[in-house]
Amino acid sequence: MPSPSFTLDAQLRFHDKWLKIDLQRAFSPEGLSEMWNEMVKDEEITFSGGEDAAHPDCDCFGAQKKDEANDKEKKEEEETSASVHHAIIESWDWGRQPGMELKECLMVLVEDQQKISSLLAKSTLSAQRLRQRLVILERYLISLSHSMMEEKYEVCWKTPPTPPLPATDNKSRPVNKGVEGLARVGSRAALSFAFAFLRRAWRSDDADLCSELLQESLDALRALPEATLFDEGSVSSVWLEVVERATKFLSDVHGSATTKGNIPLQDQHLVLAILLELAVQRGTLQLLSAVLLLLRLWESGTKEMDNERSTQGTSAPLLPLLQRFQNIHSSKEEVAEEEEPEILTAPLSPNESFLQYLTLPQDNDLAIDLRQTAVVIMAHLDRLAGPYSPPQCNSPSSHKGSLQEVIAWGLLGWKLYANVNGPIQCRSLSSLGVAQIVCSEKGFLILSRSSSVYTQNYKSTTLFQSPMMIHSLSSRKIVKLAAHPDGQHYLALSANGEVFSWGCGDGGRLGHGDTRYLEEPALITAFSGKQAGKHVVHVACGSTYSAAITADGELYTWGRGNYGRLGHSSEDQTTPMLVTALKGLKVVDVACGSGDAQTLAVTENQVWSWGDGDYGKLGRGGSDGCKTPKLVEKLQDLDIVKVCCGSQFSVALTKDGQVYTWGKGDNQRLGHGTDEHVRYPKLLDSLQKKVVDVAVGSTHCLALTEDGEVLSWGSNDKLQHFDTLFSNKKQPKALPGLNSKHIVGISCGPGQSFAWSSCSEWSVGQCVPFVVDICPVTFEQLDLLLRQVSEGMDGSSDWPPPQEKECIVVATLNLLRLQ
Repeated sequence: MPSPSFTLDAQLRFHDKWLKIDLQRAFSPEGLSEMWNEMVKDEEITFSGGEDAAHPDCDCFGAQKKDEANDKEKKEEEETSASVHHAIIESWDWGRQPGMELKECLMVLVEDQQKISSLLAKSTLSAQRLRQRLVILERYLISLSHSMMEEKYEVCWKTPPTPPLPATDNKSRPVNKGVEGLARVGSRAALSFAFAFLRRAWRSDDADLCSELLQESLDALRALPEATLFDEGSVSSVWLEVVERATKFLSDVHGSATTKGNIPLQDQHLVLAILLELAVQRGTLQLLSAVLLLLRLWESGTKEMDNERSTQGTSAPLLPLLQRFQNIHSSKEEVAEEEEPEILTAPLSPNESFLQYLTLPQDNDLAIDLRQTAVVIMAHLDRLAGPYSPPQCNSPSSHKGSLQEVIAWGLLGWKLYANVNGPIQCRSLSSLGVAQIVCSEKGFLILSRSSSVYTQNYKSTTLFQSPMMIHSLSSRKIVKLAAHPDGQHYLALSANGEVFSWGCGDGGRLGHGDTRYLEEPALITAFSGKQAGKHVVHVACGSTYSAAITADGELYTWGRGNYGRLGHSSEDQTTPMLVTALKGLKVVDVACGSGDAQTLAVTENQVWSWGDGDYGKLGRGGSDGCKTPKLVEKLQDLDIVKVCCGSQFSVALTKDGQVYTWGKGDNQRLGHGTDEHVRYPKLLDSLQKKVVDVAVGSTHCLALTEDGEVLSWGSNDKLQHFDTLFSNKKQPKALPGLNSKHIVGISCGPGQSFAWSSCSEWSVGQCVPFVVDICPVTFEQLDLLLRQVSEGMDGSSDWPPPQEKECIVVATLNLLRLQ
């Protein structure tokens, strides 16, 4: 709660403390002072009014004495000006009466008085204490809301509980069975009574009571979000039985001609609306049975009478349902790009065209044609299924990497929905055909399979437009990019060994002999014109320095040199310089750190480290640093193939797929289950599967296994792990939903994570809301729908077919193809 003198800045690490605090203390002066001083000490209160603002209660008497001392001086000034004021007032009384000038003067005086009164009121001791109490209450509510969000999120992502063994938990099972049995008995009795009441009321004159009951039920269903019953594993079997029985009863109402004849038309409409809403709550393709019901009701309601068509019973007020479908979005749905007009490379599908020109009326009570309602529902199902359907072989988009999925999560400003904490699909990135993603402090680079380089900012609101291409590199065949999660510069390596750099140039990290900032990539001339074996094959970035490896295994470093991170001195180097201590060894990989940086280099069966040694991140025990490479003995003969440097910690990957971590342990960034610092490389034994790649952010890590599983651990203050809310992950744990997507690449930013799949495979989950529901009933209903609608579409009659038939058939075939 901001104020003129202080601002609340809630710290995540104090949430648990505030949940245990006694709020009654805030209503006593002593308790208020203690709680306020604790917030100031914890730096949760930011002051903007100097030292006096930090202690609004102090020195009040001193200020009062100063005011009294100045009263005399002010009184003398007032007396000297009194005669002048008296003369002005007399001129107003007896002279010419001023007009607007006087009114404006009075208005200014009144405004000044109001401002002074407001400032004085805020400066009173009672007002200051009230504001302090409100801030304390707000701080408690922030902690409470985060706690509730975390509980809700854990429920959302938790795995189904393992069924108890027969010999265990013998006492709790009868209790659970008893409670569930009572609930089932009660629900069955209530439903039987409700159904009997409705049947009896429809046969008598009490139809008004039925309308009220049905309307309340419909309003309750419409207030729920869509697909609340989709995850049946998290819904009580009692409720599923209630929904099943209610659906059967409501279907019988419209299925029986004798029963339907006694029911008022208004109640028939309410029953139909409830039946459709229940189908929406299920979120499965049982919605197709509702579509078949709409078509059957439309056919039966349309009849010939004296050569005139009667349409009684072919419409109902179902507009809220259609509006609901408009608001259902797929997590894979592609957002329209705001680009320059282009010539269409493929025609719109019938349903795309239908929805594009569909305009719904505003009156919710307006009766809508039942067949048109069925067409709209099927068109929306086709729209939701579209992003999950693989492109046709002859589709222009199939050659641009659209089979690929790029998934992002964490601190991202360009999420389509602000309340989405989980992973999101980056369709505009997958269309590029991602080969590599590298992350810096404020943005990331994308290397496409066509060797084009694109850039995007984390906080950009235009990700769903095309990322910006770096045109100055378009004439080069770029094969590798480099950046650092805490850095502000980039490197790009071409196929012929040219190295380009751009971004922040402080310390000479760009390698051009100066410290200038470069907006566009520039060639590092020190690597140009090299003879065979001397061309660059690998590049790496730290936060303030850079490195490159040549084909014959020589290592060059440049940029900020303090702590000896460059491997040859502590002075800054503005051009690439050979690390002579490793001359004669073939370097195959290098990793550069951030801040108080460490550097790691891999040679054949050996790992070398140098630079700052705090927290033991050099892996040799102790915290001593060094300015030249020294051997990490604990990693000898482990066949290390890759190394990474995070913020004050290090990671190494072996050829056999094992991962070692060491250094600072805060926020569980090492994955060993504790916050303790580790001064020697330690095996992550919780990684049971073979790891083929690792990625490191500032304080969190990702690991990719050979079967495409993505595991994460470390800090979670920016939702770097979407399977838990804000709680750090102590040990590597697989991220749900990614193991079926054929993930081939991972990357980490300071608070972001990316994963992308292969461009040659397409994956769809076995159960997707409104889209995928693999069961015999789905195929039976799709078959019935095709048989009912495709009659007369063999080309023998008028062609093209009516729009209604075409839309339903196309949607049905697309859903069938997706199953």
